[in-house]
Amino acid sequence: MVLATSGTAAALAVVAKKLSKEPAKKPPIVTQRSMKRIVKLLCGLPVEGRAKLQGIGPRRAEIIIAGAMVYAELMERCHVQSFRYSPLGLRDGLLAQMAAEYDRSTRSGRQIESERWESIQRAMKHYGVDVNHAKDVRTSALQLFDSLRTLHRLPAEYREWLSAAAMLYEVGGYVNRSGRHRHAHYIIANSEILGYTSQQRRIIAAIARYLGKSRPTPGDAPTQGLSPVEQENIRKASLLLRLARAINLGRSGAVEKIRIQSRGGNVTLKLATGRRIGAELEMWAIEKDRTYFREVFGRELSVAAL
Repeated sequence: MVLATSGTAAALAVVAKKLSKEPAKKPPIVTQRSMKRIVKLLCGLPVEGRAKLQGIGPRRAEIIIAGAMVYAELMERCHVQSFRYSPLGLRDGLLAQMAAEYDRSTRSGRQIESERWESIQRAMKHYGVDVNHAKDVRTSALQLFDSLRTLHRLPAEYREWLSAAAMLYEVGGYVNRSGRHRHAHYIIANSEILGYTSQQRRIIAAIARYLGKSRPTPGDAPTQGLSPVEQENIRKASLLLRLARAINLGRSGAVEKIRIQSRGGNVTLKLATGRRIGAELEMWAIEKDRTYFREVFGRELSVAAL
């Protein structure tokens, strides 16, 4: 089924219905054959004659021929046998998405959540991401987000953005291992990942960008145009992702469980390791970000083995 929306589609549907003399209650369907008849009819009428046609009127009479020609050509080239006009349009979609963001329990909310997850999985498969590693990093990132909520004070929606960034941060390696974090930012920000707005993709991309040596600073291209508050939120979320990646750096499952303690001015990550595999690499990677953690959160970070 092919659906068409907005003013031109509405006008063509009304004209097609009049030409076919279908019952009033039947939904308007425009066939390829009727589309050719409409083009011929419109081209044979002066602007005054087109303005008198029901569904077109004086406001659309001057431009309807161009719109009809585009529809006719698209239907022929794409082998579309017919389309159905829908009164719903872009504004309805935006309202549905806003409602879904507000309440995930709604049908629209569940649909968007499903679209996001499927789209992320497609991107991971396309760019050859290590799925098991990405899921481990995501689990650690969300645990850090939940346990340190009173410290980072990020908006609730950043949990979703952090989750997506954890799943996608390795896509840049598909382009080149050198500069992979920069490539990851470009891919995430410019890919058609369904269920996210362009602004949300920019935020997710920026969170995934700073996992190498660079740190987010005011005026950076990845955060340019975002508010100072959003830039600070990205800085915090990106650091949580850095720590999550450090906890899973060896990709060996060395860290089986994390216990996070926040007391006074100290945050301690206690890592439970397996009997055969130590977590020296992971502990070293966490220690490297101690200074940066103090700079961002104003707390001391330490790591210990359980």
